[in-house]
Amino acid sequence: MRSEILAFKKLLEERRRKVKIYASSISSKDSATFFLIREGYRRKLAIIYPSKNPLDLCTIFFSEEEGDLNGSLSYKICPCNAQNARELRRIFPYTKPAPIGLAPAIGTGDRIGMATPGHIRALRAARNAGIKVFPVLAQQSAREMKRTLRSPQEVIDDVTWAVFQESYRDGFAADADHLKTEEDVRAAFSAGFTMYTIDPSDYVDYEADNCPLHILEEKFNQLPWGILKSSKEEMIKRYVGKSFEVKDLNGRPSLKLSFSREDLLRAAVKYSSAIAHALKLKKLLDDLFKGERYDLELSVDETDAPTKPIEHLFIALELKRLKINLQSLALRFVGRFEKAIDYIGDLEEFERTFQIHALIARNFGPYKLSIHSGSDKFSLYPIMGRIAGDIIHLKTSGTSYLESLRIVARHDPSLFREIVKFSIESFEKDKASYHVSVDPTQAPPPEKVPDERLEETYLNNNEMRQILHVTFGSILSARGENGKWIFKDRIKKTLLDREEEYYKVISMHIRKHIESLWQIKD
Repeated sequence: MRSEILAFKKLLEERRRKVKIYASSISSKDSATFFLIREGYRRKLAIIYPSKNPLDLCTIFFSEEEGDLNGSLSYKICPCNAQNARELRRIFPYTKPAPIGLAPAIGTGDRIGMATPGHIRALRAARNAGIKVFPVLAQQSAREMKRTLRSPQEVIDDVTWAVFQESYRDGFAADADHLKTEEDVRAAFSAGFTMYTIDPSDYVDYEADNCPLHILEEKFNQLPWGILKSSKEEMIKRYVGKSFEVKDLNGRPSLKLSFSREDLLRAAVKYSSAIAHALKLKKLLDDLFKGERYDLELSVDETDAPTKPIEHLFIALELKRLKINLQSLALRFVGRFEKAIDYIGDLEEFERTFQIHALIARNFGPYKLSIHSGSDKFSLYPIMGRIAGDIIHLKTSGTSYLESLRIVARHDPSLFREIVKFSIESFEKDKASYHVSVDPTQAPPPEKVPDERLEETYLNNNEMRQILHVTFGSILSARGENGKWIFKDRIKKTLLDREEEYYKVISMHIRKHIESLWQIKD
């Protein structure tokens, strides 16, 4: 550790102030030294700089304390707030998110706002093992932010400080997930997100799968043809009776997909209004970015029925016709992708259909296949990696929250029992927007489970993992009558008290995801 930092630490110790210095964060700019400290449970930015000629870059940071260090050097201690995060991104560009493009990627959502150092350590370990995957360290949906009472800016800023803390300089992205409205898009843009996942599920016509043909014809006639830059006659001419050849990885014909009139009507009625909504939000993004790059994903995964290959082809062709260039597309695959547990379904059927979807993405994109609710699907990762490892964007989120709770279960059993009890009580309300199949009445009462069995009983059990997963919002937003957080601050303090163990748990779990999917084993 540098002499000036040791002098800074000694000065504080002489004042009976105990601080932790994050040695990995130490960075220099011109003649100033920047690093993170933690005093109690507060993380802060420290700056040491020349006393006689303070640099302009030091004066722009809002400080809560300034002082003389040794006559020739001065110091500032600054809060880790939004203003200082913005300046840090300007001075150290590696703390600012960037677009991904078509590189394979993993999204590591963080609902508490503290897990990113563990995610970074997982990525470094994987990279040392020869696996290169681009991280999306800031990944949060509009729905998740609403439930956790976090703003898009808080999500970005938390990752900024974590990237600086770990001195991670290999690049990362920020995914504003499941955006439905212009308001959502503008808020994410203002915060600095680089990836925008449009969720047009409110515009998908789910009745199209089964409604009678005469009703289908009426619905087809009423599609927003002006926005779609087409007429119904033109669309029929483009698709009906036409065959589209799908080639394999060697460029050889693999299969042909053809549209009957009914195929077209069902696909068009089901997805055309959703595509029109995506076009509207894409135009807004183009206006906001003014020619600068950003990543775009379309999510059509939140449907009851799996996406058929002919539907996928229709979506791909219409997106290309409308010049909506995607970096990734989220489909509804066969089987059940329930939260924070392994895949439920026929692995052979998944592999067969996934192979077709991957070839469609390669032939009519290119774009990546985005895997939503992708955490803990360990039985699928070898299949995905073998077929399409180079075009996968894997999204995880709630699994890091659950892994965080392991630390609580180990070191504050009484708090963990409170969380379990509250989660069971909140489950029926919170499960509304999730695909889960759990009966909370079968959950063992936490007061009857001994301390040493808490982790095994609730975090290694599929049913309980789902209950704890979907109730994260209720736990992290619950306040008492005095307005104070019931759980959130206590969870954070427990994690900080065991900080290195916490990062290790997160890192091991995310690393398992990365290595299972992208490292092909014989």
